Amino acid sequence: MAIKRRRSSKSFNGGAVLTWGGAVFALGVLIAGGLGLMRMRATEEGRDQATLCANKNPAQITAFLFDSSDPLTDLQQIKIRQALAQIVQDVPKGMRVDVYMATAEAGQLARPLFRKCNPVGEDGAGGWNENRDRALERQRTLFLEPLDKAFGLALRAQPRPTSPILETIAAISVQSFGRNSTRNSGEKTRNLVIISDFLQNSSILTQYRPYESVTEFSNNEGWIHTLSSLHNASIDMLYVSRPKVKHIQNQVHKNWWCEYFNARSAAQCNVEQL
Repeated sequence: MAIKRRRSSKSFNGGAVLTWGGAVFALGVLIAGGLGLMRMRATEEGRDQATLCANKNPAQITAFLFDSSDPLTDLQQIKIRQALAQIVQDVPKGMRVDVYMATAEAGQLARPLFRKCNPVGEDGAGGWNENRDRALERQRTLFLEPLDKAFGLALRAQPRPTSPILETIAAISVQSFGRNSTRNSGEKTRNLVIISDFLQNSSILTQYRPYESVTEFSNNEGWIHTLSSLHNASIDMLYVSRPKVKHIQNQVHKNWWCEYFNARSAAQCNVEQL
């Protein structure tokens, strides 16, 4: 009877080596995928579902203030839309956008029409190992479309006898900028974009009467309700021209507003006339 020989351990099948190697590789992929899923879920759990913000105090905030007490011309609408599109295009991932209307009278805190963070970066990445197309779709449906809807509502003319611009700026300085600490002193973390004719007119303060300077204007009784701290914000004034009040809307008027913003701790004041 033939004697069966025991196979030496040195003659271990090469196919088995490949099989074991493949199994180890597959296990590594599963572990990495599991860790990635856990990390992505942790990120999602840390994100506020209403605002899409991962942090209650984002490092960067842009607030938009619309004064729609008077209608805009078609050309002004187009220019404003172009300016807004450029600003939104440059919004980085994690930056919060707040949208307000100039309706806050003295003693009131304006509530934003829109408040959300951009969930997606320039490369389409929304989270660790997240599908690019899915991230961009989420950005479109949860951020860009609601923001455009808020812009449309804010731009729609809503005739009112008053334009409490200063009061609303004071409210924004608390609601949007008050709790957002600057991480680096040289970093521009706040931006306030104002779309308005800048003709302040409320029950306590109006620019339809002659005035000369911020100091003189501050002698009005209602000035206390407009004291804002803009926390080193950059101010962009989209200055809407009104032919009927061109005697008020002059260079002195523009300078007055920049003087006001500088006095309220703004970093810079930019004026674009529409």
